[in-house]
Amino acid sequence: MTTTPAEDRATLVAVCIDLADRLDVAGLRARVHRGLAAVGVVPVAPDGEPFDGTHHDAVDREPTTDPARDRTVASTERTGYLDRGHVLRRPEVVVYALETR
Repeated sequence: MTTTPAEDRATLVAVCIDLADRLDVAGLRARVHRGLAAVGVVPVAPDGEPFDGTHHDAVDREPTTDPARDRTVASTERTGYLDRGHVLRRPEVVVYALETR
């Protein structure tokens, strides 16, 4: 079966993203991210940004007593990726939720 260059690129990008997900060494993951960025694929880890359900998938919540943190991203559980502005995968995030006592 013959594939197009675009299909080959998509396969390589998918493999690199899968590899980045599996790497426990931050330096190696950063190296894969630099390589992906060189071809227009950027990681999305919105830690500290306001949660936006149109761009992020909330997978858990983190209680907070700080009203300024309410509905902001506490951490990214699974990095998202954009390919030249096109969403390949949305980031999966933990969102701060204000505790009311």
